[in-house]
Amino acid sequence: MTDQSIAPQNVEPQNVEPQNVEPQDVEPEPQTEPAPTPEPAPTPEPAAEALPPVPPLPEGPPPSGPRAAPVLPVEPKKPRRVLRAVLRWTSAVLVFGALGGGVAYGVTQPERTKIPGLETPDDGRWTYQPLALPKLPAGKPAALDTALNPGGRHYADVRSLLLPVPEGAKPDPAFPGEKGWLPTDRYLKIFGTSGAEPQGRYLVKEGLRHIAARAWTMPDGTRAEIYLLQFSTRTYVERYRNELSYTRLDGAPTVDEELNLDNGGAQTGAVVYKYVESGPSEAAQLRYAYIESGDTIGLVVLSHAGTMPAVPFRQTIALQAQLLG
Repeated sequence: MTDQSIAPQNVEPQNVEPQNVEPQDVEPEPQTEPAPTPEPAPTPEPAAEALPPVPPLPEGPPPSGPRAAPVLPVEPKKPRRVLRAVLRWTSAVLVFGALGGGVAYGVTQPERTKIPGLETPDDGRWTYQPLALPKLPAGKPAALDTALNPGGRHYADVRSLLLPVPEGAKPDPAFPGEKGWLPTDRYLKIFGTSGAEPQGRYLVKEGLRHIAARAWTMPDGTRAEIYLLQFSTRTYVERYRNELSYTRLDGAPTVDEELNLDNGGAQTGAVVYKYVESGPSEAAQLRYAYIESGDTIGLVVLSHAGTMPAVPFRQTIALQAQLLG
């Protein structure tokens, strides 16, 4: 059979998926005119699945990194006039707070007597600097600690326990204060001629150690004298206080015990005995008190022409008793 060329046929291209056909070893057959190849039926395309809508991309550069955090929407800014209002009210609060604090500071800092409308009537009290007890030696108990100090010994120098001079007062240079000890004969003068000699003998007998003393005069003429007599133990102080109860100071022939006072402000254990000269005096009225505290007895004497006011007397007793206690 002779070879015949087959003219190409005009066939429209169709979407036919290629098939993998393995080659086979076949014997050549005599070629015959091939029958027309039937066109394969078109394969139906699979229906496309519905996809969720793609969210709009945020403005700006994409986030870096494989797992960049999602860009959150930015909250719109508040109007500037709201911000201005907030700043205005904040400034007002700060201003009023500063003014209120300034007023409170101005009220609390000055003394009440210097604030208009809050003046305290002057009751005759004297003005002292802040008082402080001296520091005791290491390991030494207080004088009124009966458990650790049965003898009532004042281990602090009793001269440091003297009440200081109030403001406006004129100190008496005849009294040594913290600079020395007062001679016994100077102390005995307060008992006059008749009482000085027996008092001197008694002090020698009871073993007086020394006397601290201070005195001053106020602008209104009030005279103040303070004596601190230190003995060996509290027993001698108790005996001497009993002796003083039968003795009158010079210039006070008749006295009354003041029962209308408390313990002179001595809330630490000191015992106070208070006396006042009966009635006003043409020269000067006396008020005096004994303060019994451990191994020391204090004598506070205040005098004033005509009538001695009670307020500064009570104040002086209270402060001196606190220092001794």
